[in-house]
Amino acid sequence: MTVAGDPASCSQLGSTLRRLAAALRAEQRRLHAAVDPADAPRPPASVVRARRRGAQVADSLAVAVAELDQVGSALQAHSSDLAEALSDARQLLDRASAAGLEQRSGRLAPRWGVAGVADPRATTAQDDLRSDLQQRLDSVESLLRTRRARLATTVRRSGDLLATHAEALRR
Repeated sequence: MTVAGDPASCSQLGSTLRRLAAALRAEQRRLHAAVDPADAPRPPASVVRARRRGAQVADSLAVAVAELDQVGSALQAHSSDLAEALSDARQLLDRASAAGLEQRSGRLAPRWGVAGVADPRATTAQDDLRSDLQQRLDSVESLLRTRRARLATTVRRSGDLLATHAEALRR
């Protein structure tokens, strides 16, 4: 079991996406005001078509803003989950090391070599501790895997929605 990832980078990316969403939200308001002026007289057909297209762009921009904010928020939440998982795994591995255990191929095992006098009770206690720590490490890894899958689903769904809007704008 290896918990890998960089919570700071996840948080930074999430923060960047949310700042971008805020900046685009301000532009969206300006675009909406330009597309739909409240005091405009009856415009010619070409202006009506341009306004419709502008409204379509404004609607797609609103979706993009919401998605950027949502994905940014999900990344920031994931960075907290990741930091917690890294801390938990580090503590468990430190306990394992103090008990004469090491991680090999994702599993805890006694260190190679002679560790002391042959003592069946000490060996049984170490095996019990190894089993408990391994179960806890597996639990941390499983929880993080579930949370990563949730983040991946959010990002994939957002990408699909943005692709749909981008395709509609190309028409």
